[in-house]
Parts: sequence; structure tokens; C-alpha cells
Amino acid sequence: MSSRRNLLIIDDEPSITKILEHFLKKDFDVVIKSDGSEGMLWLEEGNQADLIIADLHMPNLSGKEFLKVAKASNLYADIPVIILSGSDESSERIQCLNLGADDFMVKPFNPMEVHAKINAILRRSKRYS
Repeated sequence: MSSRRNLLIIDDEPSITKILEHFLKKDFDVVIKSDGSEGMLWLEEGNQADLIIADLHMPNLSGKEFLKVAKASNLYADIPVIILSGSDESSERIQCLNLGADDFMVKPFNPMEVHAKINAILRRSKRYS
């Protein structure tokens, strides 16, 4: 089995996905989708993600709605999710964490911090112990 983990990044801002892909592709297999609907479709097609990074504000299916759908599913409920947002609203952070997000990061972010948080979440995740 490959030791590389699959990351699903869902964000409608190409600049964000390019930065994340650039910093994460050395250690992870990165898949980019531009909205929550595309991300959910990719998962429903049988693809596996070890961790999902999703933007809070996207067309079609927002990060919050994606989180609700994913966490309600037996298939995807245990996949860790990091939510990215351009807003530092405490209420948004609390809501996402209560919906099952494993972390919440505000844009702009340090890609090395994202990488460190991914590693920390994967270390703690029961799926990988």
C-alpha cells in the first residue's frame, strides 16, 4: 500500500488551490474540485480521500453544506475535514466545528501551517493509528 495520503481540496478560488497543491503535492496525492457538489460527486464515484480541505463559501454546495452531507454519511463521516474561510467570524468557526470540522483556518494562511495541521489530524485520526 502506498504511504501517500489522498487529499481532496474543494475551493472555487484557483489561486488558493494552486498554492495548496504546490505545497502539499510533495507529500500527498492532491485532487482539486471547484465546489462542494463536485467534491461530493468525486467521493460518490468511489474515490477515497484521507482528508478534505473545503472552502466555506463556494457556489452550488457551500463548505458548511458539504460538511453536513459528508458527516451525515456512513461512508464519509470519518474523513477529517479542514474548513478554510476568508472570514474570521467566531460564530462561523463554532458552527463548522460543531458540524464536525476538525479544524478551521482563515485565509490568507501559511501553507506550511496547513501542512502541519494535516499531519497532526492524520496522526490523531483512528483510521491511521
